[in-house]
Amino acid sequence: MFKRNRLLNRSPNTLDERYYSEIRPQFYLNHAHHHQYGVRKGTTLAEHLDSACQFVLTVSRIAGVPEDKRPLLLAATAVHDLNKLDTQGRNVKTLARNHEFLREQLEKACVLSFVVTEDDFELVRKLIERHSGHNVSDGARFLPEDPVIERCAAMLTAADLFDLGIPDEKRFRKLETELTVAFGRSCNLLRVSVSEEKGYITALLLGACEEVLQKYGLNSLAIFPDGELFEGKTLPNGDLTKEIAAIWQSKIDQVFGNNIERLVRPTKDGIKVTQQAIQQNIEEVLVNIEAILEKKKASYKSDKIAKDVTKWGEAAGTEAIKKAAELGLIPVDNSEEFAISEGLKAAYLSYREAGLSPKEVWDKIAHHTGISEQQRSAIELFNGQYGRPLFAAKAAVKRIEGIKEALKESFQLRKESTQTSEEIEVSEEMVAAVSRMVNLPFAIRLHGVKNLNAYIEANPRQRCSLGSTSTDIDELFSDNMPPGTKVQAFSNRLPGGIGAEPKRQADSIAALAYQLMAVGANFPAVKKQDPIYLHLALPKGSAPELLRIWRELLQQLAATNADGGTVTVDELQLYRDNQLEFKANKVVGAALPKRPEFVHTTVIIPLVWGEANASLALLKSLRLGLEISLSLDIGFPFTLSSNLEVELFDDNYGRVEGIPAALQSLLGNGQYQQRQDAEKILERLRCIGNLAISVASIQKVDDCLYDLARACVRPIELYYVLLRWILREQDEPNLSVIWSRVCEHLNSLLENLMPNESSLLTKYLKEAAQIAAEGNLKGSSFKRTAQTEPFTAFIAAIRTQKPHLDLELMFAALVQQYYIRLDRINREYRVGATKLEQVKRYYDVLRKLYEEVYSARPEKLLSDQKTLEAAYLFFLEEARKQLKSQSQDVSVETTTTV
Repeated sequence: MFKRNRLLNRSPNTLDERYYSEIRPQFYLNHAHHHQYGVRKGTTLAEHLDSACQFVLTVSRIAGVPEDKRPLLLAATAVHDLNKLDTQGRNVKTLARNHEFLREQLEKACVLSFVVTEDDFELVRKLIERHSGHNVSDGARFLPEDPVIERCAAMLTAADLFDLGIPDEKRFRKLETELTVAFGRSCNLLRVSVSEEKGYITALLLGACEEVLQKYGLNSLAIFPDGELFEGKTLPNGDLTKEIAAIWQSKIDQVFGNNIERLVRPTKDGIKVTQQAIQQNIEEVLVNIEAILEKKKASYKSDKIAKDVTKWGEAAGTEAIKKAAELGLIPVDNSEEFAISEGLKAAYLSYREAGLSPKEVWDKIAHHTGISEQQRSAIELFNGQYGRPLFAAKAAVKRIEGIKEALKESFQLRKESTQTSEEIEVSEEMVAAVSRMVNLPFAIRLHGVKNLNAYIEANPRQRCSLGSTSTDIDELFSDNMPPGTKVQAFSNRLPGGIGAEPKRQADSIAALAYQLMAVGANFPAVKKQDPIYLHLALPKGSAPELLRIWRELLQQLAATNADGGTVTVDELQLYRDNQLEFKANKVVGAALPKRPEFVHTTVIIPLVWGEANASLALLKSLRLGLEISLSLDIGFPFTLSSNLEVELFDDNYGRVEGIPAALQSLLGNGQYQQRQDAEKILERLRCIGNLAISVASIQKVDDCLYDLARACVRPIELYYVLLRWILREQDEPNLSVIWSRVCEHLNSLLENLMPNESSLLTKYLKEAAQIAAEGNLKGSSFKRTAQTEPFTAFIAAIRTQKPHLDLELMFAALVQQYYIRLDRINREYRVGATKLEQVKRYYDVLRKLYEEVYSARPEKLLSDQKTLEAAYLFFLEEARKQLKSQSQDVSVETTTTV
């Protein structure tokens, strides 16, 4: 049976936690391969029972069901489809009244401990009989019904209807009818879904929607990969888009408010401050700039600064330098003045972001720092960004205080340029983004034509490198973009342009989404590693309680690294024992989110693997992703991609984007429609992981893993890869011991890759190995070369085959030569006719291999020489193991008979 890990290892404290840690895993162990039909086609019985139980737990909590009755309601829900659990085709009423059968099913579902007394059994029976429209025919029907039973039966009925494969409109109408009885009040359902998946920023948006809707009396009922289902007595009447946008903006501001230091960056062109930083806390920005200037002062190098002074002085000309010197504009020559010049450059860059011309910028800087009019005119001939700060530092009499005043003014100008009105709490851009990204029933706006026109009419230089082309485009440098983002236009690299780094065009929300990821994930200190993004989604219909447990689990895993960096897995335990054991790492691993609000319907986990090549990084990422995704106690649909933005989760269980051709035999086409498809891929990865750890040292296991993965294109190559690594690690390996260690995993991998394999190549090689094992056809020792001696003789004969000799003569000579060789080896006793017959049979099989598989073409066989020798060697070990086992069985049988 396929073994799956568990992620939740702590002791459960509540009924909900007990369900996820004990009961839910049992569903998937018992019913994961029990497929359903009709309106439930495409789902398994395990998924249906899981959906119903989660729904009942949520509804019973909202309805205020007494805590002593909730476990009984859960128990009834866990076995409510008794007819599907029976092998004899009996109906629900008959099975519910069969006390022994009911007890047996409750025990299999791990809920028998909830049902203690006969009254408990009777309540469970009544709930099961009343669910999903089943008729109630006992005499109690004619007596006044217990209100608790009636409400709980309505909850169970609603849970049974919840995952029906019918249109939402019809399904929601049925649910509202049942939930009206369950809650004892009117019930209306509202579905909120997102049209774009952009990671943390989408999670914050859904969190804002939830916060606003809860304010209006709505409760979260279920979570889907693309949104959330709410219920309430009444639905909001007005348009809540602007209110949601305001909460969303505040959540984003809170994130950046604690990461100002990441948004104020020293670069080779000066200190740059992003727009998000000045929207948060200007005073904090100034503190960070001051700290950077102190570091600049400490790193002052006179020879380097002298080169810069000479460069920009020559660019301005001798007359400009002479005139500047007369007015006291002398270039910097100490660390204090160098820090002032860097501060002037930071103010210049900030003013320029506000849209001012270089002349306007320096007019304002001169005003704030105390540079006189004559001095201001004298530095006009110097370069505005690089030359003027170096020559004006001594003239800035107000020093750092004047620079801070200039920076404050520039920040204010930048803030005003991004706000349409001071009265509006949130920008129109954010309101439009909410309207575009979230499908709200009270604010339906179609943007298709507008977006299409934006794309068609866009200036070619404004084509987006990130996100979709729209009217809201930002120009960003590479530090604010995902690693590897391509440049769409190189206008500043044309003749006459500047030599600075080209800017990338980005949709503002897409750029903000990446920047949120950059400050919100626990990335390693090493910069600019290209991550692979693991997108995990909560299964359809998950309870809000599962989201809480999932958030706590991620926080707990992130806390494994106390320094706030990446978390990786113990590869030795993962490859050898298939166990997930997380530990801290400074360079590689999973960059888990820093905040729980970054996790909602989905979570994005960036995975970084250091210097590993792209294919190896994909293999390691997929192995980790599948181990998490297929965990028994949670189980997530997933997407693995090098992109931050992916398509919303569809009906496929998993998707892997960008599988190279060399790995497609191992990983398939990357579209895993069902959980079983993903399990099949995980089993393959587990097998090659175990093989790698069996033949290679832990330091080289990744290289071996990669070689084995590529060999799956032609599975018989696996034998050669294994032998090559065994010989690389050991001079004289004990092949018998190594084969006993790898044979189970290798055979499992081959069976998984080729379930219906009937290759003549494998058949004939195994036959030859069997004959060699039975007849002890080998050299005079147990060394590797001696083991393959008769096969090597066959290869040598093919290599030296003469055109004028037919195969009959060649193989007859080969039989005679090797027979003589065996006779020479065994001088103590002469080999007889039996041995000759074995040698003939041996080479007859190899002749069939040569003729039928390789069409008697020597070049084809010789190209496979090393692969054939390796496979033969392992088949020989397998044949000897079988002979030994048969011999032991005969011995035991003989002893028993005596």
